[in-house]
Amino acid sequence: MKKIIALLLFVTILFSACSNSYKFEVGESMSRINNQYTPYITINTLSVYKFSENYLVTIDDGTIIQKLVEFSLERKCLQIQGFDLIENGDMNQFLNMNFNAITKQIGQPHVDIGSGFYIPAYITKDANLICFELENEIVFEVIKRDLLTNEIVDCVSN
Repeated sequence: MKKIIALLLFVTILFSACSNSYKFEVGESMSRINNQYTPYITINTLSVYKFSENYLVTIDDGTIIQKLVEFSLERKCLQIQGFDLIENGDMNQFLNMNFNAITKQIGQPHVDIGSGFYIPAYITKDANLICFELENEIVFEVIKRDLLTNEIVDCVSN
């Protein structure tokens, strides 16, 4: 009887450990996720990982996860930590706008995806990345990238 109980306990622990094997949290080391999985999108400090039918987007500071959001294949937000998603709206409204006015309207950028140049970006509620190209704080181009397919789906510019 003791052997059966021990075996059941072992199986329960094993299955619970396996079911949570891909759960990550803000504050965890990026090395934990990168030792187990390879991102299919990496843009500066933003990475996207695919787990089964879900997509995990992380934003890190080089070593620690600062923000994360998980989307289903149907683009539903399953969990979010560290920030709020924005609505996916008309990108033309931002052209020729001062970026300070944009941050007052929709908040601070979620991530800087630039490598040398400042390229602020926001993650939308439907799993897109909206990126702003600036010149002297004025928006001259807005790019929408689909985080599930890694394709640029829209681009507006002067």
